[in-house]
Amino acid sequence: MRATIKICGLKDFQAIDTAINSGAKYLGFVCDYPKSPRNCTPQELVSISKKINQNGINKVAVMVNPDDKTIDQIQNSVDYIQLHGGETESRIQEIKSKFNIKILKAIKVSEEIDLKQIDLYPSADDLLIDTPAMEKSELFNFNLLDNLNISSYFLAGGININNVHHALQFTSKIDISSGLEFSPGKKDLNKIINFMNEVNKHA
Repeated sequence: MRATIKICGLKDFQAIDTAINSGAKYLGFVCDYPKSPRNCTPQELVSISKKINQNGINKVAVMVNPDDKTIDQIQNSVDYIQLHGGETESRIQEIKSKFNIKILKAIKVSEEIDLKQIDLYPSADDLLIDTPAMEKSELFNFNLLDNLNISSYFLAGGININNVHHALQFTSKIDISSGLEFSPGKKDLNKIINFMNEVNKHA
């Protein structure tokens, strides 16, 4: 099965073009989260989105506990909002009702019991299984997934060219950000190309 790759933390157009041309189908943009070196403002995200016109590309706004005002600014510029904070199932329902937008809900996992969260968000259009350390390159403990089928969800957490083959044993949907950078927030074009080539070897 061909892998579906989401490259997150994008900001500059060279990296965006390289991601698209290399086969990434989801582009993630950290929005309204100033603590991140990958952050862009809602206005910047709208501007970036206007220049991405390729079919089959899903644009994702990665947000932490966003308010309605901010969502309203970007709702027509992206295909998904990735909720990466403490958003509840009722909040997901509220956002979908108000804005008619798809939701990708991140679930933060550090031990096996955390995986029970998978059942808490039935209204989400997709789930992302991640480590609690947002943007800190913490490697996901793949051993936690040995007895669980997560093949329909995205998997993130310190994934890079050296361990993606292992991650692909659990799901064909991979999220990667810092593993494609030469410094925080700065994507390495060669790393993007080499990573996508490695992924295709295991497709």
